[in-house]
Amino acid sequence: MDSDLLGGRLAGRPSEDVQATFCAVLVDEWVAQGVRHAVIAPGSRSTPLALALTNRSEMHIEVFHDERSAAFAALGVGLAIQQPAILLCTSGTAAAHFYAAIIEADLSHVPMLVVTADRPPELKDVGAPQTIDQTKMYGDTVRWFHDPGVADVAASYSWRSLARQSIAYCLGVSPGPVHLNLPFREPLVGTAADLPSSSLSRHQMTGNLELSQANYESVASNLNTQHGLIIAGRGCGSASEISRLASSLNWPVLADSRSGCQGIPEAVSYFDSVLRCEEFISGNQPTVVLRLGESPSSKVLSQFVTKSRATQVHVSAFASTADADHRVSLHISSDPTIFCREVQKFVKPNSDSGFLVKWLSANRAAGTTIEKYFGDADSNLLAPRVARLVAQSLREENNLVVSSSMPVRDLEWFGGDCSRFNVFSNRGANGIDGVVATAIGVAVATRQKTAVLIGDIALLHDSSSLTDLNRRGVDLKIVVTDNDGGGIFHYLPQAKSVNAETFEMLFGTPHGTDILQLAKAHHLSTYDCQSASELKNALASPETCVIRVLTDRNNEVSTHQEVNDLIAVAINGI
Repeated sequence: MDSDLLGGRLAGRPSEDVQATFCAVLVDEWVAQGVRHAVIAPGSRSTPLALALTNRSEMHIEVFHDERSAAFAALGVGLAIQQPAILLCTSGTAAAHFYAAIIEADLSHVPMLVVTADRPPELKDVGAPQTIDQTKMYGDTVRWFHDPGVADVAASYSWRSLARQSIAYCLGVSPGPVHLNLPFREPLVGTAADLPSSSLSRHQMTGNLELSQANYESVASNLNTQHGLIIAGRGCGSASEISRLASSLNWPVLADSRSGCQGIPEAVSYFDSVLRCEEFISGNQPTVVLRLGESPSSKVLSQFVTKSRATQVHVSAFASTADADHRVSLHISSDPTIFCREVQKFVKPNSDSGFLVKWLSANRAAGTTIEKYFGDADSNLLAPRVARLVAQSLREENNLVVSSSMPVRDLEWFGGDCSRFNVFSNRGANGIDGVVATAIGVAVATRQKTAVLIGDIALLHDSSSLTDLNRRGVDLKIVVTDNDGGGIFHYLPQAKSVNAETFEMLFGTPHGTDILQLAKAHHLSTYDCQSASELKNALASPETCVIRVLTDRNNEVSTHQEVNDLIAVAINGI
């Protein structure tokens, strides 16, 4: 057996060679399982695995000076290609900086293989430097934790199984992060033994739950109504299958920017604006809402569905349900593509298209109003228009990474049809940290032009990710709507209930940082755009760059309200 051969080749060799071989076996098996990306935060204790990774030409290696940035870059890889990146750091507090990205990977079901180097047992609890308790340090946020101990020849038969199992947990029924904690003894540099060829063919297969015919018939009975809505978010499945189901039911599809469904004939892309028209929604209430994948960010949509008291059916590939209002009556764990294709066979076709026509007419009115409001004028480069121009600059297979807070909302509310490119946003935990690093991971994994729509506070949170960016060989456009603070808080009750001085200190949080000078310190090209034409030219530039657009957070609320008032007039006039 290959394990016996390996043990023989290691017999009598020093411990550093055993460690080096252990790491070489792990990497060899990871490569065999299809892993092609590794993100490394520099350090000493992780040397054996770092060398093993860089010794494989199949592995694309990215090095980040900051562990938090490294972790979000690995998250970006998983988001983009649904395959885990190896995320490696040294021992001690370095591992703690991975945690935020691991939380996001957990909640968003993004595969990620986290490997933390550790000190050997004899250095624990004796005051050795860079030594903390790393056992299960990420708790239940990881799908699996394992610490095999210091590499031992006697356990060499298990090394390939360990590597395979780690990937299997990353890509299982509920994809997500896995944590391997690997203790290494000094010396840390050794020579790996030649790896024997494996006598076994090793593969992993994962599958998605498909319901029985009786289940589909039961669900279909709930969908047989003229007044129903489909809400499509990230992970909703095939746009074409959703369109076929919606067409059969004559239901509108409220599709968010991450769904990939905004280009189908039944799509209502401007649903947030439509739902702010009280006269329209009062006469167009659903009796059933079919929710596919994750929930859009729109609070107005969530409130509308709750107030409608419609029967809610949620379909997701994962067991966890998106049910913040506790009103989902049926949660289905199934591949949404399979679900839509199969349940359509049992629904009763609805010949009355009136409900769908009303929603599509309202959507067109909203879109026309938004286009007219922001228009072709070169001036007045407001944040919603920035979102539209960024979206319009992207082509098929390009990527857009959108920060939480206002950017994701501006895109969802005003961006229009985003279905021709890929939209990513860390909406599992809705944090604003690691946005640039996530985008770097997406760009590295896909080798496609990638734009980032981000606010100034979020950029400052992740400014360390600008380090060495111009040498990563990616086409990345970082578009910063800079309003010198936290614009989203102006939409919250605090803006009216807290006195102006206190509000500005606690929520407005002006920072006074020159974003362009910050970018220039990292030797990045910069653009300061004050008009639509300048922004278009910057977005068309060939290099990775930082593009700043100055906006006024004090006027953004009134702008949104003015647009929505005009949309309501247009819809009511249909």
